[in-house]
Amino acid sequence: MPTREKFRERFSLFKKRFLSNVRKVRPRVTFRVLGAVVIFFPWMIGSFLASLSKLHRWKKVKTCQGFMRRNTLAFEGIDPKSLTIKMISGGVSNSNELWTCKKFTGETVRYFAKIFVEAGSFWAKHLSFVSPFPAIYGGKTHERFTADMVSRVQLESLGIPVPKLIAYDTVEKVMITEFLEGVTVDSILEAIAERGELGPNDEAAIRQSAIGLARVHRAGFSLIDTQPVNCIWVPEEQKVYFTDLEFCSRQDKRSWDVGFFLCYLAARLPENLLKTIRSLFLQSYRQERQIDLAEIDDTSRELIEYLPIFRTILDIRRFTPEELFEGLITT
Repeated sequence: MPTREKFRERFSLFKKRFLSNVRKVRPRVTFRVLGAVVIFFPWMIGSFLASLSKLHRWKKVKTCQGFMRRNTLAFEGIDPKSLTIKMISGGVSNSNELWTCKKFTGETVRYFAKIFVEAGSFWAKHLSFVSPFPAIYGGKTHERFTADMVSRVQLESLGIPVPKLIAYDTVEKVMITEFLEGVTVDSILEAIAERGELGPNDEAAIRQSAIGLARVHRAGFSLIDTQPVNCIWVPEEQKVYFTDLEFCSRQDKRSWDVGFFLCYLAARLPENLLKTIRSLFLQSYRQERQIDLAEIDDTSRELIEYLPIFRTILDIRRFTPEELFEGLITT
């Protein structure tokens, strides 16, 4: 089947799941979301158009090679002419790219490129209007970029597993980090749900997600966006890396962090597996830090009616921003 037809089929299935999830949303939640969309629609469209312009520019190899040449010390020994770019799915908040290059010695090197866009800033600024998501102090693109970059350096200095920062552009709000050879914890949860049981490494991945988050909290940070898709399990190191730090702060949102992660477990797993994995996560967290279960339960109760929306977000993150835009127009 041609690539174009495969995409259309994939997007058509996404739309069917989307409509199925919409029908499961409670009227109060639907009214809240639609009301915000109507009120903020002009700004939403403006942010998407600005994002597409920036994405188009950073898809070009020439643009990225120029970045590498401006940051020669970060890419020492790398041949910019060897650069190839592959778009990575991740929804609308940012654009993610895999950069593959060769050293002059012939060795292959891969980097993760994160391009911060206006659509993500619109999303961040208005999430608290449509959901229990905490109000973000500073939702503009440069503020998200700064929070991610500074938090990355601070957490790494404390021994928290985060992808190493390689290079950045404070004007364009672009960040390059090491590319991790691993899988997202969300992919692991999806595989568990399909198999109906935990695989050999699954328990370790869940444990390390909890232990790592507890260490972040013990160090005095809250991540806010603790979706399992933002956690990468690297089997060779037996570690979980936290990749999305643009909302990371010193606010005490630790109960939210745990509750948000647990709600994504509920979005992915059937009831029998959910109880087992939820218990495993909380037990592992307590190895590093005590937790107030009453606060966690309060957060979970707030979030549980948003489960259909969380499932939709997981579906959206299977596409790049440009794929979403194209799919809405052509299918």
